[in-house]
Amino acid sequence: MNLPKDYISHNQIRLYQSCPKKYFFSYIEEISVPISDKIFIGMVFHAAAEEYFKQQMEGQPPATSHDLAQIFREKFSRMQTENQVCWVASPEQAEKRGLAFFHHFSREIAPHIDPLMVEKELEVDIPSLSVRLRGIIDLVEKDFSITDFKTTTSRWSKERIKSSYLQMVIYKYLFEKSFGNAISDLKIHIIYSKDANGIKNQLIVRKASDFEFDRMLEIIRYVTENISNRVFYKNESYFCGFCEYAEICRNHK
Repeated sequence: MNLPKDYISHNQIRLYQSCPKKYFFSYIEEISVPISDKIFIGMVFHAAAEEYFKQQMEGQPPATSHDLAQIFREKFSRMQTENQVCWVASPEQAEKRGLAFFHHFSREIAPHIDPLMVEKELEVDIPSLSVRLRGIIDLVEKDFSITDFKTTTSRWSKERIKSSYLQMVIYKYLFEKSFGNAISDLKIHIIYSKDANGIKNQLIVRKASDFEFDRMLEIIRYVTENISNRVFYKNESYFCGFCEYAEICRNHK
């Protein structure tokens, strides 16, 4: 396959499915744009959760609220210098909200998790498609559950849950092709609130069937063949007005 990367990933698939033109700007033209503060908070949260679980696996998990805050604020400060962020709220408000998410995670979710692998990058060949598939799994628990974390503003709808499972099926496929058929459950922990107050979480649990693997391979085939054939049409919709490439897209020929 003639792909801009030597592999395909869930992020690439999701972006192409949302708008092939947006994929073109991001992966073919490699035009960098600021990320939203909500995406940035999610990135910082994942980095802080990774540090939390690594310390836990070493037998020294963060013991106090001060320890947790120190981990989160260090990640926030470092990653702020590494990324161009489009702030809707102020950086201070965003940090406060993200830290509240992290404290909620440490109280309500982390104590019930026994980590086996954290932020595990896996890559496998799909010979039938002549494609390499790559992904980074947030967490594999000792009961062989694949677990992912999401931070957002509101509880997920049934439609949002349904649309999320391609990522989890990809993770299961990567793990089992790398280590054998062991995965039990696919879990998504959704931590949500519009501000730093009233943080809640939603847990989604299910299994991936062989049928879902077949559907995953169909989607990968469709996306990679279109990318290879340079099919980059504009998927015009209401959401174009919120796209970070909107102005570039209007002026592009």
